[in-house]
Amino acid sequence: MITIGITGQIGSGKSVVADQFARLGAVVVSGDRLGHEVVDKHPQLLKALVTEFGSQIITKTGHLDRSRLGIIAFGDDSMMKSLNEIIHPWLLKQLRVEITQAHKSKKSKVLVVDAALIYNWQLEQELDYIVVVESTYKNQCARLKTRGLTDGEIRNRIRRQIPKYIQRRSADFVLTNNGAKKELIARAVRLYGRILKLAKSV
Repeated sequence: MITIGITGQIGSGKSVVADQFARLGAVVVSGDRLGHEVVDKHPQLLKALVTEFGSQIITKTGHLDRSRLGIIAFGDDSMMKSLNEIIHPWLLKQLRVEITQAHKSKKSKVLVVDAALIYNWQLEQELDYIVVVESTYKNQCARLKTRGLTDGEIRNRIRRQIPKYIQRRSADFVLTNNGAKKELIARAVRLYGRILKLAKSV
């Protein structure tokens, strides 16, 4: 089994590529999913977030309001740092557990780690290949607006992510996503064929 990291800035389309790889037979570990699960499964983590960011991040039903937390954290560098210090150790621990389990299961020749923060975590050292999905700022904005983000929120989130040129420079494969979704899927299918050949050679 080889391990492929899929990353890219928010709104780039990386999860579309990861989903397509899953349909083609890859085992996928999603950083977004784990980010939700670690908070849901560990009450002490939610408590730490409330202590740092206040009760305003809790919904009326007692759950984490991720949208509200995102607005607060991405709007301020010190808040973003605090969020990362609280969440990332838990997230990385669970991520590595699932990677280990996937390798032991041998359910597929390809394991995919779908995570925007691969480079931030220096996780590339633990992966065989990295796929970067990138798009123009204009197209990122258009996609993110459909999620309800404002222009200011979009700028804050993108400017706090690793620049595209740095991601591209460290990538083994780059998929450009500036057209229709079906075009990105077609590129993903072709790339997965290349990855399968690499997996068979290991």
